[in-house]
Amino acid sequence: MNISLAQFIIKELTALGIHSFCLCPGGRAAPFIEILSHSKGLNLFYFFEERSAGFFALGRAYRDRNPVAIICTSGTAVTELLPSITEAYYSSVPLILITADRPLDFGKKGSPQTLKNTINIFKDYCLFSQNISKKSDLDSLNLKVLMKNYPYKRYYEQIKTSKKIAGLSYSNSIHLNVCFDEPLVDKAVKTFHFLKIKKNSFVLKNNFKNNNSEKQFSLFFKKCKKPLILVSSLKKEEQTKIKSLLKNYPNPIYVEALSNLQSDIPSFMSGEPILNYAVKTKQIDGVIRLGGVPRTRFWRDLEKYKLPVLNLSSAPHYSALSRKSFNLPLFFNIDKLKKYLLNLKDFGSALKNIDHIQLEKYLKILKQHPESEEAWFWTIKKSLKSNSKIFLGNSSPIRFWDKMLFYPKKNIHISGQYGVNGIDGLVSRFFGECESKKHNIAILGDLSLLYDMAGFWNSKKIPDWSLIVINNKGGQIFSRLFNNPAFLNSHNLSFKALANLWSLNYKSYKKNHNFKCNKAHTLIEICPTNSDTKACFKKYRALWKI
Repeated sequence: MNISLAQFIIKELTALGIHSFCLCPGGRAAPFIEILSHSKGLNLFYFFEERSAGFFALGRAYRDRNPVAIICTSGTAVTELLPSITEAYYSSVPLILITADRPLDFGKKGSPQTLKNTINIFKDYCLFSQNISKKSDLDSLNLKVLMKNYPYKRYYEQIKTSKKIAGLSYSNSIHLNVCFDEPLVDKAVKTFHFLKIKKNSFVLKNNFKNNNSEKQFSLFFKKCKKPLILVSSLKKEEQTKIKSLLKNYPNPIYVEALSNLQSDIPSFMSGEPILNYAVKTKQIDGVIRLGGVPRTRFWRDLEKYKLPVLNLSSAPHYSALSRKSFNLPLFFNIDKLKKYLLNLKDFGSALKNIDHIQLEKYLKILKQHPESEEAWFWTIKKSLKSNSKIFLGNSSPIRFWDKMLFYPKKNIHISGQYGVNGIDGLVSRFFGECESKKHNIAILGDLSLLYDMAGFWNSKKIPDWSLIVINNKGGQIFSRLFNNPAFLNSHNLSFKALANLWSLNYKSYKKNHNFKCNKAHTLIEICPTNSDTKACFKKYRALWKI
């Protein structure tokens, strides 16, 4: 019965277009492992650690715009998936969790490697959770109906068909807890040929209502005549429309890296402080956010500023502010926004002049401190080749990248991970997102890399990648926030041994004049000069005491 049940579940999922599986082999999951290891036509990725598998699956689902299934064994192995599932929830990226369990009565009695109520672990972050002991349990679960509620699928189906669909559910993952009794492999396993169905193949009905958008636009623009436009992370289909909207827009814009429009839209280039300067000098009177939750610290500062905020974003439409703001779907309101922007008078020329002056001063500071962390990011940007794909880690890398807005226009795609997450699972997520026919580059901090060393498990199967680690000997970003070395997690480690462990190419740089990033399967360790970094930051901060 076990083999038959596992085969039935895999067949149901593959018939719905699921063709990538991340497998964490374990005794209780034996029926699934036996079947999938004898299968044809599926994409299989093996992991020894569930947390890494979850973040790899998240990256692959994001890359393919199609759900990825994760299979693991029972007990605490299940709980290791919680970090990636919470990130998937806040990022609106669908995953399918298949946890193998002992019969339900075992959990109630405290049996080894068994939790008392496995399906409750993910209940706040999954669209549906169910225990399955036999095929009839699955019969009551209409997977096809559930899959239609995946916001990722629904959002792109809206764009593809120009149809607008109501009732999006943001709890987008599905959890199947499959209970197997012994003997686990209860019959011989043959080779299975699972049918690979094209992803995003569901036909959805048109029933979208957004009756109050005109009212919200009217209220916002009644209050705001000088709004700053802040462009954050955008889906590919949104980028074209936003580029068309703003490429000739004359007023203040701040563009973040994850929008992938920094080379296409006129933006402030002297760094984030100009945004706070604009508020304090009353040169803007509101903020229009286009895209996901912004990375810039300025977004948190809006909690204290009493500026009206208009959020236009795709699912899950989080304002990420505790105070009141206007919130509307992005894609279907861009044309309406254009009408209001055309009615605004030109403003912000003084801000643009300040931005230019501060940029010139900042460039001089970088030349004075060429081995600082910030100057290193300028060096990295100049070295990039066209058709590169960049994954930016949280904390310092994403901030320094956005601070280095000035760089030659190249065909570069930028992604990152930001929802509820800090530095968890970044290595695994990067490898999940890697694409063939592109040079994939990750830029991570040292603690981020140490936190996810298991992520290299499948790295040699990924065709063309380099991982750049900025080794500043700890979490130095906290030195600017707290006068307490306990926050830093200081160390004196080198990553050469890690590269040897995984049989990777290795390069180490302390001087940036001969930096190169063009060899596959390479771990590149950059060691900034601490004194240069501190001096650069001190001088830059002094620039904005105006």
